[in-house]
Amino acid sequence: MPRAVLKPRSTDEILSLIRWANDSGTGVVPVSSTGRRRRGDTVPARDNVVIADLSGMNRLLHADARDKIAILEAGVDFGTVDDLLQPHGLRALRPLSPRAGKSVLASFLEREPPINANDHWDVADPFGGTLLVLGNGHCAPTGGAAIEGTLAEQLARGHRQMMPIGPTNLDLLRVLQGAQGSLGLMAWAALYCERIPTMERGWFASADALEPVIDLARELLHHRIGNALFIVDRVQLALLLARDAAAFNALCGALPAWTLFVGLSAGRQAPEEKMAWQQADLRAGGERHGVGLAESLAGHTATALGQRLRVAEPVSFRDRVSGAHRELFFLQQLDRAAGFVPLVRDGLTKAGLGHLPLGVYIQPMAQGVYGHIEFTLPYDPDKADDAQRSAAAWQAAAERCADAGAFFSRPYGAWSDLAYRHDDGIRSMMALTKSILDPAGVMNPNRLPYS
Repeated sequence: MPRAVLKPRSTDEILSLIRWANDSGTGVVPVSSTGRRRRGDTVPARDNVVIADLSGMNRLLHADARDKIAILEAGVDFGTVDDLLQPHGLRALRPLSPRAGKSVLASFLEREPPINANDHWDVADPFGGTLLVLGNGHCAPTGGAAIEGTLAEQLARGHRQMMPIGPTNLDLLRVLQGAQGSLGLMAWAALYCERIPTMERGWFASADALEPVIDLARELLHHRIGNALFIVDRVQLALLLARDAAAFNALCGALPAWTLFVGLSAGRQAPEEKMAWQQADLRAGGERHGVGLAESLAGHTATALGQRLRVAEPVSFRDRVSGAHRELFFLQQLDRAAGFVPLVRDGLTKAGLGHLPLGVYIQPMAQGVYGHIEFTLPYDPDKADDAQRSAAAWQAAAERCADAGAFFSRPYGAWSDLAYRHDDGIRSMMALTKSILDPAGVMNPNRLPYS
C-alpha cells in the first residue's frame, strides 16, 4: 500500500514532489491512467512509497492542424482525446481498442503499437518534443522542446516541438520509453496526430494460412495504402466484434482463420479518386497473394469495426467475454511470426487447457520491418482451476517463445527475467543509467532489475 496518493496539477508541483522524495528517501510511482489496471507496474514494490497521480493534468495545451501535431498533458486519456482534438480537425493515433481511461502519453511511453501502421516509422513514434521530469529532480525537455524559452514562449514565436531526437545527440525519450516510470515521468508531450478524413472505408482480407495475409500487409505498407492495418486470428477478431459470450462462440465458428483489417481513408483533396485507386490496388494485391476480400464477415462490416475502434470503452475488449485474460506479447520479424503460434497453442493443449480460446494479434511496426506479436487467453476468473493452470502454462509459453527468439521489449512481472536472460551485460548499463537519472532510486523503486 502507498503512504499517500498525491495529485500534482503542474510541472512545478511535480518538481516539488520529486525533490521532496529525494530529500526524504520516499519512493514515487507515477500514474496517469484511470480505471482497472492489468500489468502491476503501478503497484508499489516496497514500503515508503507515494503515488504521483497525474490524471488531473488533462489539458490540450496546443494543436496545429497544418503540422498534424498536438501537445497533451499526461492525464489526457483515449476516452477524451478525440473530443479535444476534433475542433482542430485532428484525431489521435491509437493502439488496438484502448480503454477509455488509458493515458495517451502512458500508452506510447509503454511503446504500445498504434494500429496506424503507415504512420509508424520509428520506436519513438508518435512522439515529438516532450518535457520529462527525471528522478534526480531536474526538468529535461527533449527533441524540439529542448530550446530556449518556456513552452508558451516557444509557441508564441512560432516554434513547433516536432523533432523527437535531442538535444544534440542525446535521446532521453528512448531511454524513458519502456522504463515503467523507474527513471522519471512525462509532464507533457507533442504527439503527431492524423487529420480527420473526408471518407473512410474498411475491408477484411482473409485466408486459411497466416503467411499470405502477412505478405499482403507488407505490400500494402510498401505502397502506403491504408491508415489502419492489423492482423488477427478468428478468436481475436471475435473478441473485437462480440458483446457477450454467445455472440463470441458463434463468431468463432463463422470467421475465417486469419484476417487482415485494412482501413482506407481519403482527405479533402479528390477523396473519391483516392478511395477508388486504393480499393483497386487492394483488390489486385489480394488476387496476387490468394487472399479473399470482403466488406463484411459474419454480419459485421469492416467499416463499422473501424468506427468502433475510435470509441474507447471503460473495460478492455479482451475481458468482455470471460471476465479476465492473460496476455503475452513481444517483437519479432513478420516472416517469423507464424512459427510462434503452434508453440503457444501446443503448450496450452499439453497443460490441459485446449478448451480455452487463444487469440492472436499481429501489428506491423516501422513500415513492416518488424511486428508486435500478441497472444490473448480469455478465461473465467471464478474458475480457480483454469486460473491457476493457465498462469503456469502461460509462463511456460513465454519461456518457449523467448528460447525461439522472441524479443521482450516491454517486460512485466515474470517476463523481466526472460528479457535479460540472454544478455547479462544489459543490467550494468541499466544500473549506470539509473545512477545518472535517478541516483537516489526514488522512481518506482524495485520495479526493474537495475542491479
